[in-house]
Formats: sequence, structure tokens, C-alpha cells
Amino acid sequence: VKRHRGLLEIKRPLAPGAAASRDAILGAIDFIARRPHIHEVLVTGGDPLVLSDRRIAWILGRLSEIPHVERVRIGTRTLVTMPMRIARRLCGVLSDFRVPGRREVAVVTHVEHPMEVTPELAAVVDRLRLHGIPVYNQLVFTFFVSRRFEAAWPRRLLRRCGIEPDYTFNTKGKDETRAYRVPIARLLLQLKEEARLLPGLARTDAAVYNLPAIGKNDLASWQHCDLVSILPDGSRLYEFHPWEKKIAAQRTYLAADVPILDYLNRLET
Repeated sequence: VKRHRGLLEIKRPLAPGAAASRDAILGAIDFIARRPHIHEVLVTGGDPLVLSDRRIAWILGRLSEIPHVERVRIGTRTLVTMPMRIARRLCGVLSDFRVPGRREVAVVTHVEHPMEVTPELAAVVDRLRLHGIPVYNQLVFTFFVSRRFEAAWPRRLLRRCGIEPDYTFNTKGKDETRAYRVPIARLLLQLKEEARLLPGLARTDAAVYNLPAIGKNDLASWQHCDLVSILPDGSRLYEFHPWEKKIAAQRTYLAADVPILDYLNRLET
């Protein structure tokens, strides 16, 4: 773990000092408590389910003391990577903070490929649902799962396991993720393919683009994205607008997309 420009950079999983301290967590909870417009909280990391049951219960307990928090989402990959972590005791810990009609606790995972949908995953999803915990999937739309109709098959499998579709998002637009990225045009085309193959409850209608400093921008929202120009290499330059700029000072973000021809050539190769 090292600091760069005041930010913590984590070099490997479970590195010493990587986990948030008790004071840092309390500071974040106090931040939420003082802002009544916040009604949904994402507990993520890293992966919060590598924490002990006791630590998770403490975090959820402090959040449950905030009257305006209606929903707590837990972002985790353990359903895929370590399904035995979703034991009955943990399901009970999560369920204890549910109040029907008042507060929901949900699990959000990231499944990208059909081979990640295992019998063990199906079993722990069923266990969570029996404890009243809904499970959603956010599919990261990378180059390696972007061929025509490719994302539709894991979506169907997940729905049969009881995992609800949430949204599909593009890899964060940084140079180091370039090998994983696809053009925004391909992400939007994928939605049309899903509309043909996945009617009803299995469909994911939201496409979002993940941006440094801004987060996930919904591409269906016209006010969030403007096409500025097309660069000499064919990449499209977009300006993304954070919705918060209406209520707080925040800059827009300029991002160059993956050139469509480069993407097609990679697929052919």
C-alpha cells in the first residue's frame, strides 16, 4: 500500500493497511447521517465480505441507526470466487437489518461469463433469497465478453439462479484498462440485441459508462453525455456531465472512446 497525491493505492489483495480503519468508517457514516437526501448506501471496497461477520454487523448496525437510509447494497464477488463465505450465519447477519417496508439489504455481484455461474453460486443465491436478501448482477462489459449476443447467455443463466439484472457498464475509461474497453456504440448496440433475445424479466435496460472521479453515468440520460468531436484515429471525444453539478460544484469529464475500427480489427484477430 502506498500513497500517491493523497490517495491510497492498493497493490495486492488484503494488503496490510488496505482495509478502512474504524475512524474512517465512522467518518463516512457520519457524512451520510448529516445528509438526509442520501437514501441508498453502497458498502463496497475491495470486497466487504472478506470482513468478519462481527465487523459487517457493526457497519450495518451503524447504518441502520440513520433514519433516512432506505437501502444498503453490498458489492461483492464472493458468490463467484468464494461461495462458501455465504454461510447461513452471514445470511442471518444481513437479514437482521431488514425491515420490510422500511429498509432493504441487497447483495450486488459481478458475473461476466457463463463459466462463473456454478451450482455453488446458485445454492448461495437461494440461501440469501430465503433470508429475504435480493441479489443483483452488474455485468462489466469488457472486450472479452462483447461478441454478438455473448452477454445474453450469462444473463439467462443468472436469471434462472434468481439473480436480478441490474445494469451493464463499460470499464472505467483509463489508459491502463484500454485492453478491456469497448466502444460506447458497442455497449448501446448490445442493449438492442438483448431486447431481441431477452424479453421480460431477464433484460437489462441500463447501460452505464464508468468514469474516474464521476462514477457510473447512465448513457440513457441525455444530459449526462455530449459528443464533442471525432479525433483523427476515429475515436469519439465525449464530455460527461455529473448530475451533481446542479447542486454542487463539480467538473465535467472529457473522455476519448475506443475507436470502432480498432475494436473490429481486434475482434477479427
